Amino acid sequence: TNYSLNYFWCSGFMISIFMVIQVLTGVILSFLYIADSSASFSIVINFSNDSFYTWCLRYWHIWGVNVLFLLFFIHMGRALYYSSYSKKGVWNVGFILYLLLMGEAFTGYILPWHQMSYWAATVLTSIVDSLPIFGTVLYKYVVGGFSVTEATLIRVFSVHVCLGFVILGLMVLHLFY
Repeated sequence: TNYSLNYFWCSGFMISIFMVIQVLTGVILSFLYIADSSASFSIVINFSNDSFYTWCLRYWHIWGVNVLFLLFFIHMGRALYYSSYSKKGVWNVGFILYLLLMGEAFTGYILPWHQMSYWAATVLTSIVDSLPIFGTVLYKYVVGGFSVTEATLIRVFSVHVCLGFVILGLMVLHLFY
């Protein structure tokens, strides 16, 4: 038997499968989601209660990201254990993927626009505002004004959708690097 054929070596393939599932469920859910500060929470609740099988898609999307992170940490642990970090290009692209995946998860956390996600967005954008020199200017571009509002929600939704496709592209680069 081939000793390299085990779950640790297949973690990258499993990550790609779960990422494709994330993108597919996200695209379908994006057809139903409206980035409106007064309606986003009720739309997400309707996903869970009223709509035809959107509850299933929503939970696939939510739990899929948890499995994706678990697989990502297993993949990174395997890379550390087998000294795969010696290939600098692959390791750097993988680390960039990790950072983008964290951003993707955070923007996805903000989208239901409940109290915790609103305040999470407020805290993170306040950190941006506290940056020296360009912090205030960058804050206005990130937030879309002077405070976290509906403009912020629209920007977060756009970033969330775009990051998914950027991550897929970088995964292909990571595979063939």
